[in-house]
Amino acid sequence: MGLFFRRNKKAGETAPIADASSLEADVIVSDTHAELGDVDLTGFWHDNRESLLRHTCPPLDDAMIAEAEKELGFRLPKSYVQLMRLHNGGLVNRCRFRVQFPKFGCPDTIYITDIMGIGRDAPYSLLGRFGSRFLVETRGHNKKIGVAVCNTTLPGRALVFLDYRGVDVSDEPRVTWADAQEKQELLLAKNFSEFIRGLEVNTVER
Repeated sequence: MGLFFRRNKKAGETAPIADASSLEADVIVSDTHAELGDVDLTGFWHDNRESLLRHTCPPLDDAMIAEAEKELGFRLPKSYVQLMRLHNGGLVNRCRFRVQFPKFGCPDTIYITDIMGIGRDAPYSLLGRFGSRFLVETRGHNKKIGVAVCNTTLPGRALVFLDYRGVDVSDEPRVTWADAQEKQELLLAKNFSEFIRGLEVNTVER
């Protein structure tokens, strides 16, 4: 299957367009908003004291979404917003993601620790003290990728991003793992919904 991507229809729209050479050759960019639908989220979150104090934001409302999108400069995907309306960030029990197309020298399994909530009240939230902008700017990540939404077991150095490169504003961003220290990237999923569906409870001691 070939690669396609569509450019912004109007000037001034926020989703950036990258050079086609930065895109994965075997990836089809989704042209629909993927929702969580019938995903069973029972036991998904790990609501211990640390999670509730440092990772979970207050219940989400439209003003919080608008503030985050304005500050970050990106339209947040519908599936991510839907999940945050149910539980606005936190540590997760489903922390393992098996990479479908691993690259040589890169891991074939990614372990996340949390999903950042939409807000700034929690330190580890999108706009929080240790949020997306802080991690990208202080850890040397590629600012063109988009929005960091998950920390990993390599804190700061490796993050999971909503990847807006080459994506039209009407499309869901892809989900990409990036290691700033090793200068490596892996495409994990074509949209956030697919990423959530691929997360598993870890049964192997790390």
